[in-house]
Parts: sequence; structure tokens; C-alpha cells
Amino acid sequence: MNPLAFARFHPVPLREIRSAGWLHDFLKRQATGLTGNIAVAGYPYGYPFWGSAEGDLKGSYDAWWPYEQTAYWIDGALKCGYLVGDADLYAQALAEVDFAIEHAAADGFIGPEHLRAKDRWPHTVFFRAVLAQYEISGDARYLEALIRHYRAMPHPLSWDRDVTGVEILLALYRQSGQADLLDLAETLYARFNAQWPQHDCALQTLLSDKPITEHGVTFNEEAKLAALLYGATGNADYLRAAVHGYAKLEQQAALADGLHSCSEHVQGRDARDMHETCDITDYTWALAYLLQATGDASYADRIEQVIFNALPGAITKDFHALQYFSCPNQILATSTSNHNLFMRGLNWMSYRPDHEVQCCPGNVHRAMPNYIAQMWLRTADNGIVAALYGPGSLHTTAGAAETPVTVTARTRYPFEQAIEFTLEPAAPATFGFTVRIPAWCAEAQLQLNGEPVAAELTPGTFFTLERLWQSGDVLRVEVPFRLQLHTWPAEGVSLSYGPLTLALPIPTHAEVEAENSTTLQRQATLGADYEPRPIVSKPDFPAWNLTPAGPWNYALCVDEAALKDLHVEWNPRCDDPFDVANPPLKVRVKARRVRGWRMLHVRRIRQFGHWTADGEFRRGLRTVEGDFRFTPPLPDPQKLAAKLSDEVEELELLPYGATLLRVTVFPRG
Repeated sequence: MNPLAFARFHPVPLREIRSAGWLHDFLKRQATGLTGNIAVAGYPYGYPFWGSAEGDLKGSYDAWWPYEQTAYWIDGALKCGYLVGDADLYAQALAEVDFAIEHAAADGFIGPEHLRAKDRWPHTVFFRAVLAQYEISGDARYLEALIRHYRAMPHPLSWDRDVTGVEILLALYRQSGQADLLDLAETLYARFNAQWPQHDCALQTLLSDKPITEHGVTFNEEAKLAALLYGATGNADYLRAAVHGYAKLEQQAALADGLHSCSEHVQGRDARDMHETCDITDYTWALAYLLQATGDASYADRIEQVIFNALPGAITKDFHALQYFSCPNQILATSTSNHNLFMRGLNWMSYRPDHEVQCCPGNVHRAMPNYIAQMWLRTADNGIVAALYGPGSLHTTAGAAETPVTVTARTRYPFEQAIEFTLEPAAPATFGFTVRIPAWCAEAQLQLNGEPVAAELTPGTFFTLERLWQSGDVLRVEVPFRLQLHTWPAEGVSLSYGPLTLALPIPTHAEVEAENSTTLQRQATLGADYEPRPIVSKPDFPAWNLTPAGPWNYALCVDEAALKDLHVEWNPRCDDPFDVANPPLKVRVKARRVRGWRMLHVRRIRQFGHWTADGEFRRGLRTVEGDFRFTPPLPDPQKLAAKLSDEVEELELLPYGATLLRVTVFPRG
């Protein structure tokens, strides 16, 4: 019996999965971009931490930060290198994994001694890479090393994120079936709830209607643990808490690109609310666990929306630079354009390889490899689930006889409205093959070997076809997209098309940053003791200042009745779906310019930040003077009519992921 027997679905090992098509091309850009050139991001990248007895901590904000940040990269690079077949990248990440487990302490503890008694959160991040290598290789050394580590001593709970050890303990329990690991996980979780009963991620708080104010990454890393514990125990209280917690998060903070606001704490749903790039990875990672626990297709819908929109919207399309904070509406992205109160006026919204805090330059590498790894799931009776859509293949066993079978998904989805699955069992085999009907799709259809399948296909559910499968059987899933209108605060509106959020790409003037603003910000934060580390600079990995070079101040002339008249133009000759010059589709929509809706220009701001003054580290609100330009809020809807131009223009909206500067949430004209 699977130790996580109460979960609806179960993961498949990474060694059974292959990437293909545009997803494979995305990974190749990662491998030749920042993932394969991580040293250009600067310290702590390019320095050994997990791959050494004790890392160089001089100049680090906190002693655990470099271990968390480099572990993010190791996990993403290992999976990316494996999936894309980049032997050098894979070996580079694997060397860090192997060094750490081969140099464990005599009692089994892995990692630097200063993380033994406190700050175990970085271990959770790093051990995901160790578990991935176990899935790839099947080598029991990796599993045994982690089990020995957790048995070495009582798990500390020096701060709330230490509770994330529950995730790794339950992964080890699932792989080994050793009951003491489940006991350790439940004990650690109970200690967390007793120690911080008012925390946003404590069981009773998740079940309550208390608004979420927690740090976004912290919420995603901790709130999902209850769903994992449900899978192992069947305790319905665990599941109710996780489901309710994430329902609260979506209601309070969901943004137009699918991700929740978090800057860095959870905020609201305004057009200028933003999210940290770390949460692209961490939210989808968490939702994958809720999907497995519940079998609820809505979690898969949301994962797709974030990966297809928020992820490419936060990076340059060559994967050479990323934003720390990204926003549905951002008419500029410069070294001073961050309009969020936290670190306002600094470079946290600029596209760059390095950031003052280096978690996002590490965590971004995990997002797409994790998506590909989670596309395929299993059922308890050894059926196959196509949970997330995209091109790729699965090489596994299925059915009571565990017959070897290859399933190939041929599609350009979400840049195509159908997925064809070819099933090739080694011998005829009976098993269930499960597909997802997205909630946004009202007219899904199935065809088996060219013939319609008579079935009730309910939006927002999974459908299982159980039969005797023959080699060469083809199941075609058609999911016609439809345009939808969404409403936002201040009477804002946005459009989506199937899983794709639509946005107006703003013509852009791009300049390479002349002086490294990240170095200047760290000097201001850490004071005179800060010594800038050498950066492995490469001219094709610059930091960008992007400003608008064309109009953007439009109100959409659209309502529900007008959606049927909008024209969608598909481009079958699109090679890169995130190429703004040759996008996979365009949607033409009527709009009118809004007079007086312009970029904000201010010389004095309030900023919540951290800095050093008179040799003392300080954190809090302060007034800062300078020359600042920001994305403006939506215009006052009560005064909008008088500001609308008489001329009606036609705009071309593109997939959000093809944009850098953009307007996604518009006033309604």
C-alpha cells in the first residue's frame, strides 16, 4: 500500500518523464541562460556552500541565506539539466548534492554545523534536490542519507519555517514506508501549532476567516503541509485547513496572471499589487500537493495559469534576467521603479540577473522543471493521470499487471486548443487514463482513434477512460478556448483566453544599467563593512532599465456582450510563444485613450526598507528623496468619462508571457 494512501493522486518519479516541444525549448533557454551561467548573478552564486565543508559567509545578510539561495539553484539546475539532457549542468548541480551527503557528520547530520541547532529551513530546499536525484537514479544512498539525517537529533523549531521539514519527512515516508518518519512529521507539525497558534499557517488559523498577512513564500511553504499530512493520515481536519487556507488566499489576493500578491507579504488584488518571483515557484509547488491530496482540477487550472503567464512575464525571454517583484500593470521597469511600499524606489522591479536579496535569482530555476515533473500523476489502482497539459512523454507501468507503457502528448498547448495522447503499452493492458477538463472550457470533446467518445465532460473536473489499451491508441482532448472578462478593484477589467491572460505590450526603450544598483543598495544596507564580491560579468547578461516608448493609457471598450465580436488571430508560424514580435495569437479589441492618466513622477517617497546609518542597522519606514517614476494606479472611475478620448482605436492584446512592460488591468471605457 502507498504510505500516502489517502491522497487522490500520486507523483511519478522524474526518471519516467521527458520534456518536448516548446517546454523543452524553454528549458534549453534556461540551460544556456541564467541556469547555466548562475555566477553572473553574483554572491552567493558561484561560491561553494552545500559543496564545501563551510561556506564563505562574509557579507551575507544572515548565515542561512546563502544555503537557501544556492539550494534553490541546485534543485532547479539538477532537474533542468536532467530533463533537457545537458550533462554539464546536471553534473554541476549533482556535485553539490554528492559532496553534502558524502561529508555528513558521524551521526548523519548533513550540512554546516551552524545549521544544526537552528535554521533548518535551507535543508528543506536542498533536500528537494537530493530527492530528485534519488528519483532520477534510484540510488538508495540518497534516501538513506536523508533518513539518517532526520534521525540524528530532534528537529529544531527555532523559527516557523523549520516546520517545513514535515515535507521532506513525508516524502521519505512515502518512499520508504518507515512509520517513525510519519511520527516525526506529525510531532514537528504539532509543535509548530502549539508554539505559534496564531500564525497564519497554524491549523486553526487556516480554518478561520482571518485575512492572510504572512510573507508569501512562508505561507506557501507552510500552509500546504496540512494537505500532505492528510495524504498520510486521512485526518480530514488537515485537509479542510489546507483547502480553506488556499481558498482564502485566492479570494483575498489573486491577480490577473494567476498568482497571488506578495510584496513580500500577502496584499490585495489591485492592478498595482505585485508578487515576488519566488512565489511563482512556491505557489505552484504547493498547489501540486493540494491537487494530489484532493483530486480537485481547479488546482491544476491555477498552476497552468501561473506557469503560462506569471512565470514568463517576470523574466526576459532569453532567461538572462528576472524581476524580484512583477506586476500585472507595469509601464516601466527600472532601477528606481518599484512602487511597492516595501523597498519603494529601488531596483526590485528591474529585469536583471542579480538582486539585492538573492532568493528569486535561485528559485526561478525551479518553476518550469517542476511543472514538467508534475504533468503526470498516478491513481491508487495504477492508472495514469494527465494532470497538467503540454508536450512531453511518460515512460511508466500501468494496470494490475504493471505493463510497461509510453504515453506521448503531442501539442503546442496552451498555444493550441487540443492535446493528442498516443498510448503504447508493451502488451494490451487495462487501466484508467485520466484527463482534465479545465473550468474555463465549456465545450470539451474527446476522440478515441478518430471516433467521438460519448461522455459527460464537466468543466473543472477530471474524466477517466478505463479500457483495454492497445499500442497506437490515440486519445484526442479538444479544449476550445473562450474569451472571458474579469473585474478588479477600481472598476478595472482584464481579458483571458483559455488559460492565457491577455495584456497590452508597451513599446519599450531599453537601456543597460551603467552602474550596478544592486551593489549600491547592498552598501546602503550593510554599511561600511560591506565589501562587494567580484561578479562574473558577461555582456549578454545585463541589468535593464525599461521605459515606455509608445502609448499605453487606454480604457477598454468591452463588456460581456461584446466578447463574441472580438477577433482572435492565431499564428501557426510562431516558433517561440513568448516572442512579442511574432506571438502565437493576438486579440483585437476596441479602446479609447484616457487623458491625464500618466506615469507618476515624484521626488519624495515613503519607503519601508532596511539600511545602515551611523554604524547601526535599521529597518522601518523612512522618507527618501530622489527622482522617482512609477506606474500609476487606475484612474478614478467616477471621473473617467470626462477623460476619455472621442477616438476609438483598435489594440492588439497578446499573451501576458510575451510582454515585459504591459497593461493587463484596464479602466473600462
